[in-house]
Amino acid sequence: MVIVILAACGFRPVHQFKNDQSIQQDLWSINVSPIAGRDGLVLRNRLLEKFSPCGNTDAPEYQLSVQLTKTTEALLIQLDNTATRINLKMNAVFVLLNLTTEATVYKGSAYSVGSYNVVESEFATVAAEKNTADRVAQAVGEEIFDLLVIYFNGASS
Repeated sequence: MVIVILAACGFRPVHQFKNDQSIQQDLWSINVSPIAGRDGLVLRNRLLEKFSPCGNTDAPEYQLSVQLTKTTEALLIQLDNTATRINLKMNAVFVLLNLTTEATVYKGSAYSVGSYNVVESEFATVAAEKNTADRVAQAVGEEIFDLLVIYFNGASS
């Protein structure tokens, strides 16, 4: 009964085969361009882990280019104008290019926010900022992955 209901709502598993090829094979065929900065490195590594956990393909079909921007915003401000909590925001704009046709097949953006405390210890504050930046970059990577899975799932129709 459950299968009939899921089929009626348009649900299709991500790993369903389409024309002798699964969506996972489409994801394996994505080459991720280098992304500037430390946050870009964390994001690129997350995407590589998600797309091809066994390593890159020798013959990529797609090229993913990502532009990452990071901003910070004081969230809690004391009476002496010092911030005690910071919001760190990352926005990634990405383009998926088909290498065979050299056509852009998908454009999108991903966004995430994280917060950290500013404390008296500068080392602790820097460590908290770095940890937050890593978590936010990984969350952006998850969102990009999800958007591309949805794209390839729709392209298989």
